Amino acid sequence: MANNTKNIILSFFSNFSKLFNIGLRKKRFEIVSTSDSLYASNTSRSTFFAIIFTLFGSCHLVTGFIEYYTAKGQVEIDFFIAFGILFLIGLLCFRQFLWFVFGKQELTIQNGQLTLQKKGTFFVKPHYYLVENITNVRQGINEEHLTELEKIQLNISLNRKVLFIQIFGQVLFDYNGKKIKIFNDLKQEERIQLIQEINKRK
Repeated sequence: MANNTKNIILSFFSNFSKLFNIGLRKKRFEIVSTSDSLYASNTSRSTFFAIIFTLFGSCHLVTGFIEYYTAKGQVEIDFFIAFGILFLIGLLCFRQFLWFVFGKQELTIQNGQLTLQKKGTFFVKPHYYLVENITNVRQGINEEHLTELEKIQLNISLNRKVLFIQIFGQVLFDYNGKKIKIFNDLKQEERIQLIQEINKRK
């Protein structure tokens, strides 16, 4: 009886913790496989809290200009220091905001090379990997094997990290001693399919 009550309580808090991770509903995963190439894409992970937070943070891009013209140019050196810091914060927030709303990561394998490219925001560049040097392609955290308490801890952790991290790594691989993360929010069968398609080309 006590264990049953405990499980009900943990299940309730596990579902409740998911509320903080609710975000935009977008098409999450696409994969196209041919005999000589592979293309896969996955949209960004976001929460409504993160979207609103970065949207308001983006306002720092213009607050300095408003203050400058309000003061009619009568400002001192500390204004420009504060303006520079706030402008940088606003720029970073705007970058994340664009990622949350429009962002996606694309994976392409062609001619023995795997390319990872983020799209939908700025300050991004493609990363290239030789397929023959890719090892240990595997799943990231598998939520199906977690206890209810571990799921609660994971949801809380994701809600905190989503503000700063763009790719959580539902699929991982090793490359020259480094762990490379791919994609967000994949279903179990989608992870397995992507892993199989990458391994087929090694």
